[in-house]
Amino acid sequence: MLPICDDENLKIYSIENSARDLARNAPCSELAAAVLEMMKDNNKLEPDFVTDWISPNFNKLMSGLDLGEASHAACERWKAKSSLGNVLVYGDYDTDGVCATVLAMEIFRNKAAQVRYFIPRRDVQGYGLNYDTAKQLASRGCNTLVVVDCGTNDSEILNELSKQGMEIFVFDHHTMAAPPSFPVIVNPCGDVTSNAPAKLCATAVLWSWAWKENIASHEWLKYALDLVALATISDCMPLNNLNRCLVKYGLMLMRRNPRRGLSALFDCLGIDKRRLNEEQLSMRVIPCLNAPGRISSADISVRALLGMGGPEAVYNCARDIVRANRKRQSISEKIAVNISETDEFVLKHVLFDETWPIGVLSGVASRICAQRHSPVALAAPVSGKIRGTLRVPVGGNAVGILSEISSLLDAWGGHRYAAGFSVLMQNWQEVKNSLENLLAKIEIKEEVMQVLNIEPNLITLDEWRRINELGPFGNDNPCPLFYTHHAASDKIEPLGRDGKHSSVRINNAKLLAFNAGLDELNNFNKNITGWVYHPRVDFWRGEEQIQFILDYAVTQGRSEV
Repeated sequence: MLPICDDENLKIYSIENSARDLARNAPCSELAAAVLEMMKDNNKLEPDFVTDWISPNFNKLMSGLDLGEASHAACERWKAKSSLGNVLVYGDYDTDGVCATVLAMEIFRNKAAQVRYFIPRRDVQGYGLNYDTAKQLASRGCNTLVVVDCGTNDSEILNELSKQGMEIFVFDHHTMAAPPSFPVIVNPCGDVTSNAPAKLCATAVLWSWAWKENIASHEWLKYALDLVALATISDCMPLNNLNRCLVKYGLMLMRRNPRRGLSALFDCLGIDKRRLNEEQLSMRVIPCLNAPGRISSADISVRALLGMGGPEAVYNCARDIVRANRKRQSISEKIAVNISETDEFVLKHVLFDETWPIGVLSGVASRICAQRHSPVALAAPVSGKIRGTLRVPVGGNAVGILSEISSLLDAWGGHRYAAGFSVLMQNWQEVKNSLENLLAKIEIKEEVMQVLNIEPNLITLDEWRRINELGPFGNDNPCPLFYTHHAASDKIEPLGRDGKHSSVRINNAKLLAFNAGLDELNNFNKNITGWVYHPRVDFWRGEEQIQFILDYAVTQGRSEV
């Protein structure tokens, strides 16, 4: 079904003289300058800004990055010993946690007798550093504990383990509930009251620490940027200049020389590595890497990225990861459909079911939040407790909400728009009621879509390549959308033989409307005032060509999906 957009929710830009002037004085085309002006909401841009945006100075960005005092403290601990002995990396089960685990193993093995890893299961240990588990692992001869993508709010546990003689390093990016008492938590993120999102994912925090403190050679670290790129996109980090650099260089590495496990995963997914882009990572690769940790154990994703075993073992890992994602999709779809058929789907923000597997609920919550454009919390019982996931749209603050009921929670953490929590059984009803009241009070901001008014036949393949220099695109740097008025001469035509898709022919260009049949578009045709679309590069018989994908049909004075 093709989404329908109310024209009142559009902010339509045109190519102005300022864009033409900017293009003459900066290394970009007029259309790229207009797109950049639109992205910056028509603020006056200087040529130097465009140059820095298209070709940022990576070394300058890294030198200006402040990881906090704990960065130097961790470096001193690293340098104080000739060997860190037996090292255990304690990670997390999502893609950022998996990538940070792999990177930590690759970095710390250079100063260890042995490196092992442990990633908790969602349905057993839950999120975060589990004291009993960590203590048990330490009793098996662990000298050094490296905690990644969690640990920020676990100072009590960290101090207790430290008293038992363990050397401890923590690399995280989650919001701090309070200033930590443990001195070696490398985390550039501010406190829970801050409105600024975390600048780096956990993998990037660890990578940046190793770069800035010269823990590993810069040349070697460049070959680990594939992990940083995956984690940055997975955790929806804001694509400022630094994160864009990290993703851009990581993408280049994956295109030219991907690690064995990624190469096998690309093959299983039918992805041509030479043409890999951030959208394919976000929509296809990362969901696969996430899937094992959501339905069972994330170990298989770690093994794949480490390239453990021979070529056949690595390929089998990749194949099993794809299978796990298909299973996750099937489970998630059933839960989402069941929720949508209940009265609570519209009436309640907090939903609970004893049969839900906790691992898939974050994806389902994200889907419901997007569909309803309202906050939602999904929860289920796990190992004698209630665990939940919270998603909020623009205008909300997930960690801020949980902080208001933190005294009732057993554990909690996350980001501005996504967070998780754990509750003791006896506190659940009070938490449920309090959370329902807090979510109902969130003021949702109506999102306005920014589009540039230009006919598709004026965007050439070369022009689109120039625009792509403004990427990689993602959070806080969205892929540009374009708009063209609907004219009587526009022709709605079938696309393919099964009737599921259609196209709109505008002059000499064609907008491809996937999952929107001919009858559906024709039914809306009399109300349509324009089309919102985006270009993409397609390959036909080895040659590049530009395609135009229809995103929205625009109607006057109404909003409908």
